[in-house]
Amino acid sequence: MLGSPRFQPAWQITTQFQWADTVSWTRGAHQIKFGVDIRGPLRNTFFDVPNVKGQVVFDKIFTCQRNAANQCAAGTGLSYADFDLGQVQTAGLTNFYVVDQRLRMYSFFAQDDYKVTRKLTLNLGLRYDYAPSALEGRNRMTNFNPAGAGSLVFAKDGSIEDRTLVSADKNNWGPRGGLAYQLSEKTVLRMGYGIFYSLLDRIGSEDQLALNPPSLTDVMIALPSTAAAPVFTLQNGFPSNILDPNNPTLTKLVRARAINPNDPKPYVQQWSAGFQRLLPGGLFVDLDYVGTKTTRLNTLRNLNQPLSAVVNGVRQSTGVLPYPAFNLVEYMDPGGNSIYHGLDATLERRFKAGLGFRIAYTWSKSIGNSTEQQGVGGSNAFGQDSRNARAWRGPSDFDIPQRVIGSYIYDLPFGKTRKFATRGFLSHLLGGFEISGSAFRQSGRPITLFATINDSSIDGGLQHALPNIVGSPILPHNIDCWYYQSNSGLCRAQLPGTANFAVVPAPGVYGNAGRNILRGPGSIGTDFSLHRVFSVSEGRQFEFRWEVFNVTNHPLFGLPVTNMSGGSAGAITTLAADPRVMQFALRFKF
Repeated sequence: MLGSPRFQPAWQITTQFQWADTVSWTRGAHQIKFGVDIRGPLRNTFFDVPNVKGQVVFDKIFTCQRNAANQCAAGTGLSYADFDLGQVQTAGLTNFYVVDQRLRMYSFFAQDDYKVTRKLTLNLGLRYDYAPSALEGRNRMTNFNPAGAGSLVFAKDGSIEDRTLVSADKNNWGPRGGLAYQLSEKTVLRMGYGIFYSLLDRIGSEDQLALNPPSLTDVMIALPSTAAAPVFTLQNGFPSNILDPNNPTLTKLVRARAINPNDPKPYVQQWSAGFQRLLPGGLFVDLDYVGTKTTRLNTLRNLNQPLSAVVNGVRQSTGVLPYPAFNLVEYMDPGGNSIYHGLDATLERRFKAGLGFRIAYTWSKSIGNSTEQQGVGGSNAFGQDSRNARAWRGPSDFDIPQRVIGSYIYDLPFGKTRKFATRGFLSHLLGGFEISGSAFRQSGRPITLFATINDSSIDGGLQHALPNIVGSPILPHNIDCWYYQSNSGLCRAQLPGTANFAVVPAPGVYGNAGRNILRGPGSIGTDFSLHRVFSVSEGRQFEFRWEVFNVTNHPLFGLPVTNMSGGSAGAITTLAADPRVMQFALRFKF
């Protein structure tokens, strides 16, 4: 690669005003609160588009030897030879465009903490949130209307819907309730329920309607390997009409960004129940059940994925675009959901007599049909079939069935006010030291297998192809072969003659594998620190700290390669965290 990254330069300038106030009123057994939180006007001026300086790709298709079908013969042609001749195979260019985004959010709440009896307290509340979608200062926004053959819709002066091109959700009522009941002198029962709304759910630049034609023209032209002539030559430069905003060629645009105009706000229901109890020895135990259900999560999909049909019991792409006048239509709508159940158990000794520690264990399960669009997880954000969100339902990328973690802090019993070496030289030498640390162990994260070689044959845009499952998984669970795949040389050497449990289907054929059907390696970690304060005089101290991360130097492996189209399928080639790291610090406080 020559030159700077394709998304540079990029910047944003944000200005936000927030107005908040709360009024409290105590009346008998009631403690009542009323509050308001107004955020706005918020103005976000940003520049975040690719290829403003242009992008050109050379791919050995003009200097190769061609057969009778005008295809490059294997082993012929050189990419840098095409470069020397200035013959461009792929070209991308974007106009310079700064977005002036505006947003407002309004929230109001009322809450009553009602002490019904000496042992029972109720918490009751209601919150209302209203946040219309973002608009652009000069109405430079465009949405996609999927009706008929598809068309573009443009913002205009008028109502909030006219300017944002998305209906304003006015039904965001969030009730909250909870109780605390003292079962005995040392035992308390707690439970609660609430609904919470996500008022701002931005997916990077992918859901920004301002980044659409005619204001933004983001063009990518790629030639097939059978092309006889380049897009253009470097000597002549980019064609003068490639970024004509008055006559954009929609099939050459990288994408049209779109939002479902009936897009309600995502919301989360949370509930919990548990008890806390004091134990002998200064111990404290906490046992809780926690549940979370998320509804109307915003997800992205290619609305212009080629249609598919079932042929001889197998679903495959027909290659027919539902909107042939467009290229990729990146559509955001509230089709995502997830649910989480967890059991949390904690044993804690609050710091006393120089010692404190905490041990926590979580047993949980999270299932959903969506993932973080901008994150890196076990599965891709875009399922194989953009029209079947249910097929993408499976364990969440962050699903960790079991996790245990312990932490401690201990003042060593030496020096003044301690048990040993309270005076003299040993007091100065050994006194004042404190040690602390933590250790954890957890299950591995789930992973999804892919057949990326078929991506273009089922979509050519966002959706990702899956393999076919033809048997039971073979899981050696070592770094060279976490799951068996014969096209990975090390796997084949370890298990010669073994059949694959998953295979890459023919081009255009949809695989039957599910999302997150396997798991990567679990994790183990231990950290330690030693800390001491040296008093120089009143108000002056030296503070020394020695910290060691991953004390045992246990390898923390990343996820295995999930692309079954390549030659490294099943191998682990990355680390999830660093090996042992040690650091020292000395600070003077005055």
